[in-house]
Amino acid sequence: MPFGNTHNNFKLNFKVEEEYPDLTKHNNHMAKVLTKDMYAKLRDKQTPSGFTLDDVIQTGVDNPGHPFIMTVGCVDGDEESYEIFKDLLDPIISDHHSGYKPTNKHKTDLNFENLKVESNSSDMFYGFHFLYEMPKSTAE
Repeated sequence: MPFGNTHNNFKLNFKVEEEYPDLTKHNNHMAKVLTKDMYAKLRDKQTPSGFTLDDVIQTGVDNPGHPFIMTVGCVDGDEESYEIFKDLLDPIISDHHSGYKPTNKHKTDLNFENLKVESNSSDMFYGFHFLYEMPKSTAE
């Protein structure tokens, strides 16, 4: 088991108010979405490998972000993380990807002939930069 859950079991001895992180100065999607009620609902959950809510949000708690750059602020630890923590992750994915819903399907066009290159100068120097992002979608 890659993750131990003893830290999570110990934390459950404390009230939600004592464990809920102060995110008031954070600029990330997780801090926008996570509420005290959501934290209370998800904090005792874990994946079969022991990945917990605190593991999901730790990077966003440790790194408050930059005032002008919105970061994600969370991670999926294993395959089951998405299903177990979807109440938190779905709104984060939607916010980060401009309204992408769990029911949306990613449009893929891998035909290189469909690439459109526009030239604004006569130099005809082409440079390509590809950004590949894959939002999570469980839709079939």
